[in-house]
Amino acid sequence: MSAGKAKIEPDQEFGWLQRDVYRLFQRAWDRQLQASGTGITVPQSRVLAELRQNDGLTQTELADLVMMEKAPLGRVIDRMEEQGLVTRRADPADRRVRRVHLTDALDRLYDPLWEAAFSMFGTALKDFTPEEYATLVALLQRIKANLEAADRQGDAPSL
Repeated sequence: MSAGKAKIEPDQEFGWLQRDVYRLFQRAWDRQLQASGTGITVPQSRVLAELRQNDGLTQTELADLVMMEKAPLGRVIDRMEEQGLVTRRADPADRRVRRVHLTDALDRLYDPLWEAAFSMFGTALKDFTPEEYATLVALLQRIKANLEAADRQGDAPSL
């Protein structure tokens, strides 16, 4: 602890508030996806988001990133293959490994998905000033960095 900084003693409200915000975001995202007419579900949107960041992940890597077990994720990917959104291909270095790749079919969904996301964000950030928004993003980035550092070290997060 650096000199001059008081130790933070969060109460239960912090944990419950974070949980409630996450839950409400998930519900709002589900509603926005349904209204978008894309036919994309919340689990599929998480897979698409991860593959847009890093196309060609393995199902195991995807399962970790979207926080799903491999079997249920496999069913999500099966459905996405049927929709023509993704394809599975053998890894060139290890034929036993199959990598999941986006197809060009996502191009037609790109705009409606972003419109749905920005609509949800607009609702969540209603009446925020630009300064409040910048502060919120900066604070969330700090929380993320703290938790990533603890994760890399294999430590439980500490205050």
